[in-house]
Amino acid sequence: MPLIAVCAAWGVFWGSWSALLPAVKAGLGITAGDLGLALSAVPVGALPAMALTGRLARGRERAALAVTMILFAFAVAGIGLASDAWQLALALLLVGAASGALDIALNLATGRAERETGRRLFQPVHAAFPVAVIAAAPLTGLARSYGLGAATVLLIIAAIVAATSLTLVALPLGRGLPEQSDGDDGRRLWGAAVVLGMLAACVLIIENSVEQWSVLLLEEHRDATPLVASAAPAIYMAALTAGRLVAQALPRLPLKALYAVAGAGGGAGIALAGLGGERRPRWRGSG
Repeated sequence: MPLIAVCAAWGVFWGSWSALLPAVKAGLGITAGDLGLALSAVPVGALPAMALTGRLARGRERAALAVTMILFAFAVAGIGLASDAWQLALALLLVGAASGALDIALNLATGRAERETGRRLFQPVHAAFPVAVIAAAPLTGLARSYGLGAATVLLIIAAIVAATSLTLVALPLGRGLPEQSDGDDGRRLWGAAVVLGMLAACVLIIENSVEQWSVLLLEEHRDATPLVASAAPAIYMAALTAGRLVAQALPRLPLKALYAVAGAGGGAGIALAGLGGERRPRWRGSG
């Protein structure tokens, strides 16, 4: 299905990007602080793009999704042109904007396809993202092990994203605006939306920090090879997917219990990684 292919192509980039971070950092000769500032440009670009896309894409979901896919492909390829930290930040600002727009366009198209077909599509569509990350991260590590540069990998991913946009020709969606909901209901939901948005922002900060910086931690502080280090985001995403499946298989489990298990488990995992400390040089005797 085209929507599943689109979400998978989206996940291919983000899985590969995590595995490419050490190569990008070393290639540009920048510090971890510079890289962190450059990465912060992603959400800065995404937020306004998401709000704008939500207004413009309704009623023209297929066209909006195709356009955002093409823009995302160009933005991904543009990362390889960066030669310093500021250019990387600018490239990631564009990636964030294109990715945010793609996120909204994909969800709008999926929601419209659900209404028109009567099928439940959000679960299979969004499941393609973690599966793509699980596959793309170690494949990128393998490519790096064979000497493939970050710019080359990014061009390949951009080609995959652009080619996937062609599958949207086969996506049967109607045209025109969907039925509007009651405006009063929307106003009553604003408070809940703000609270949930702030909670989701905190979760996303933790998730991206763990997923992306784990590769740098393994390569720079554990002397791991690119292939071994690239397994970190894949294992993380596999564990995340397993957690989702377990939660869905236990629908009667109270939400408070799920929150407690998730918070304790996530916190323990982060603490365990932090307690490992940095690699220490071996002591060498004088003799």
